Amino acid sequence: MRYLLEMFLISLGLTWLIELTIAAFFGLRDKKSMLLVLLVNLLTNPAAVLICHLGIPELPVELAVMAVEAFVYTSFSKDERWQITHPVILSVSANLIAWFAGILLQ
Repeated sequence: MRYLLEMFLISLGLTWLIELTIAAFFGLRDKKSMLLVLLVNLLTNPAAVLICHLGIPELPVELAVMAVEAFVYTSFSKDERWQITHPVILSVSANLIAWFAGILLQ
């Protein structure tokens, strides 16, 4: 049980670090935007880790995560107060970098 908890926490922590950095590169630097990135990844990362742990191949899981995150970011981008200008590119680039980092660290 401890192994699973550590796996989830390490994965989520690294994902947050990487995706917040990428989001900042895309201009999302204010507190509410950073909170959005944290919450979106809190929604997708633990589910993705669990599904992959159960034996589902990583690629389709990552593609689904990218789609969900792109949908959420696109939904928020319709309100100009969020200043999310490229939600799909943000999702794809952040997730690809985080995924490749995870592969390198395994």
